[in-house]
Amino acid sequence: MSEERPDPDAGTSLIPPHERALARPGFPVGRVARLLGLDPADAEVILHDEERMHQAITEAGRAFLEADDDRRAGRMPRSAIAMDPEFPTGTGMALLGAAALWEQREDVPRIALRVAKDLYENREDDLAASFLGLVQESVDPGGDEASAWAAQSLLMQVMQRSGDPAKADEIARDLAAHSIPLDLWRDDDPTLPDDSMAWHGGAFVGGIPPRRDERHLSYEDVHDYLDQLLTGMRREQEAEEDGSAGEDGSAGRPSDG
Repeated sequence: MSEERPDPDAGTSLIPPHERALARPGFPVGRVARLLGLDPADAEVILHDEERMHQAITEAGRAFLEADDDRRAGRMPRSAIAMDPEFPTGTGMALLGAAALWEQREDVPRIALRVAKDLYENREDDLAASFLGLVQESVDPGGDEASAWAAQSLLMQVMQRSGDPAKADEIARDLAAHSIPLDLWRDDDPTLPDDSMAWHGGAFVGGIPPRRDERHLSYEDVHDYLDQLLTGMRREQEAEEDGSAGEDGSAGRPSDG
């Protein structure tokens, strides 16, 4: 009879998502610190301080939205976050990853909507649909319903282009029934008409898992999804750094012969 081995994951559900992420080898501390404008000398300490991280994520999220407003209006962004090499789309994704890990949801719908719009404009429809799902599931009852409805209107466009006209027509009729403009997604800061109706919950589409019940997908599932995105971004960053190091090394070697 074999011995039962302890489950290494037992009890991890009680550990906050950011602490689990920080415990992993190779967590991109420098990338997150630059993204949030943290002093590199204090970053390790601040990353473990929930209150300070909530404040930093909120400030960085609002700076991102301000810079993106400038970009979309044809102005030179005034915020330093626009200097991030991944701005705007990759920067927005990274902010959403941080917001999920540190459970700071306040600006998630607006940032995720901007990311989804960029992805749609780049014809990355599957990924756009996933972020539209994140917009909708991040809106609490009575919260940012304008962003949720804007996501639904953009989802209609995604369905039309991705070859599902029946689903697009279903969404269009749903929007009309709730007095929501079909092109609401085009507004950078969408607002709802006075006669519009309340947000009804929407649905996940694309890469994020389906609902577990009829009303709500747990925010932990969004954590997991964005954690995957953050891990992928970290691997890409490491690959780029390795490539740069290789080029620097070859440049410094004397030629043979």
